[in-house]
Amino acid sequence: MKFLSLAFLLIMVAFASARTCPAPTGISSTYTFATYNLGNGGFYEVGSFNIDFEGKRAASMFELYSDSNVYSGWVYEYAQNQTSYLLQADQNGNLKCYESPSSANFPSGYPAVINDVGPFRMGRFNVEMLEVDSGSPSLNQTVFFDLENCAPVSSYFANKDESNPGFGTMNFFNVQIPSESAFQLPQECYGVVGSSRPLVGSHQRRTTKDIPHPHSLYYQLNMFKF
Repeated sequence: MKFLSLAFLLIMVAFASARTCPAPTGISSTYTFATYNLGNGGFYEVGSFNIDFEGKRAASMFELYSDSNVYSGWVYEYAQNQTSYLLQADQNGNLKCYESPSSANFPSGYPAVINDVGPFRMGRFNVEMLEVDSGSPSLNQTVFFDLENCAPVSSYFANKDESNPGFGTMNFFNVQIPSESAFQLPQECYGVVGSSRPLVGSHQRRTTKDIPHPHSLYYQLNMFKF
């Protein structure tokens, strides 16, 4: 099974209208993400993520339902040492930390707005409907953004190739600025920092590329790239 490499979650936007939101230093949110034939197939994912725009760091906790399997864990990405760490529990419930080189492109802020469609209502909730740069040549993306509180509410993805229909919906909850503690590497990963060992606490030779990652991280990071 082929999994998308990490890139991490975000969708706040620069606005073409006169009303703008200040550029955030980062974003923290819980989320749900459901897709059909999007990217690497259909899946459902739930979790939380934190992205530091200025420090180029990301952390995510995820539970992924794909191909009749369930995967869960924690992912930490650092641009400074170009390394990612994946923390997962083995069959005995013991936490194992995997290290891998990372080439994630961290966003520095909002993505480009292609078209400000205008006001929209989700239920009785006022939002702005925006077509934004998805960061992928194969995807279209529409964001519903809360201008009053400067926070994303929901994002919709669709394959640009209409002969290959595919769709995805990501909903955001409890959006705020992340805390410093969110990016602290867990104790289980300390022994692997700065070494070439792919795994801490086991003799198995596996790296992060061999095991499932949160799919949403790819879309989240790309959403904020210019």
